[in-house]
Amino acid sequence: MRYSLEQVEAFVMSCKWGSFSAAARALGRSQSTISAAVANLEIALGLELFDRTTRIPTLTPAGETMLVEALIVYDRCQALESHADAMSEGDPASLTIAAGIPYQNLVAVLVEFAENFPHTDLVIRNPEHGDVAGLVQRGEAALGIAFAQPRYPREIQFHQLGKLILTHVAHARHALAAKTTVSFDDLRAHRHIVYTAHAASLPTTEYLQSAQVWRADNYEALISMASAGLGWATLPRQLIVDQINGGQLIELQLEAYPYTDWLVSVDLLSLRGRRIGKAESWLLTRLRNHKIQELDKHGKPTTW
Repeated sequence: MRYSLEQVEAFVMSCKWGSFSAAARALGRSQSTISAAVANLEIALGLELFDRTTRIPTLTPAGETMLVEALIVYDRCQALESHADAMSEGDPASLTIAAGIPYQNLVAVLVEFAENFPHTDLVIRNPEHGDVAGLVQRGEAALGIAFAQPRYPREIQFHQLGKLILTHVAHARHALAAKTTVSFDDLRAHRHIVYTAHAASLPTTEYLQSAQVWRADNYEALISMASAGLGWATLPRQLIVDQINGGQLIELQLEAYPYTDWLVSVDLLSLRGRRIGKAESWLLTRLRNHKIQELDKHGKPTTW
């Protein structure tokens, strides 16, 4: 390399502050050190970067062109130093989260995380079979966010973040969609399309049995099958608001619960006793304080 990073920094800062003396003050160095660094950079590049015939040196045309390149180098060097500092403080290169709820509920927190930890990459996993707790237990995910389960492994600690609505829907041409109210016997007579993790683990699911049950490991598959009229489906209402409002999917009004939505808790999962770094600690604390909610059929928030 014909030039040094110190020379590039001196050049960039001189341009930023408008003079060698101002750059020297900003960097805590002597003016002669900055002047010499810029002069040596000019020698290394074989270009005159500043016109020194005026009282205050001004950029030459070549200097203006080289400044664009120098800024790129300087910014990358600062990013390198910042990244190294973050890792030396214990922040991981990446952090994995397992999420079994609609992602829009987490975006606000992720935006803040990106601002506070720009050098820690996030991996968001949609767990196979919806087993969020299993991923956290095995150490494949640092944190998990999922609809509450009746029992967790002993190693898992949980914190309730709020409640979301799960709703039962069928295509507009499905036989169940024509009924004003639907009984449990009506449901049992038709195929149920359900998220694998919810098939028999959510509260009151023992009443939602069918002669046939089709399972899928992601919500997109459930929505596609329900929209094709293959059966009635149980889905987070947030994901299908447009289809409901557009009339493609009809919400089934259960006889047993005619005036209430099915509210299911959302839990934040983590592993007990595991040492965590600054980034994960921040994310865990921020999520604990994050309220997950939506508006029910009466316009009231599902979480208080």
